Amino acid sequence: MMHPPASAKPNRFDINAICAIVFACTVALSCGSAFAQDAAVCEHGYRIIARRWDAVLRTNWEMRQDCAHPDWPARLASVAAIAAGPISISRLATQNESVALIQPLLVRAGDQVQLWMEDGPVRIEMSGVAEQSAHNGGHIIVRTTRQSDDAGLTVQRIPGIVRGAGDVEMQR
Repeated sequence: MMHPPASAKPNRFDINAICAIVFACTVALSCGSAFAQDAAVCEHGYRIIARRWDAVLRTNWEMRQDCAHPDWPARLASVAAIAAGPISISRLATQNESVALIQPLLVRAGDQVQLWMEDGPVRIEMSGVAEQSAHNGGHIIVRTTRQSDDAGLTVQRIPGIVRGAGDVEMQR
């Protein structure tokens, strides 16, 4: 009985062996790039993994990895950008420069809010209407009304600090 030459038609074993070699080479190359990244320069305590331009916010974003803790997840950080005429030109922020991120308004003027104060085991809560809009940590005035027997309707304006959406802590 005559067998065809081995080079004429690859069998299942040959195909599996080739796939295994290709897979091993791919893994070795990907690990090599990871080792090369570890040797990358760490500036300011982190290494920059990626940079992206956000056209809507007109700012650059950097994906940063902590050099002291490379096993921690990478963080996204905003860096400053400037615009010159119709073409936007981006630049990296210097170390002393900070970028203000826009926080959402948690309380809007006219919203019903929960006003509270805690002192040890005692907690006081009442509802009121915000007279100003504010972000988290912003100072506002809350208007409270209550019915009294003698004077009719009593209105109080109480200063507070926004702690959450519709949540205001009374100032002392």
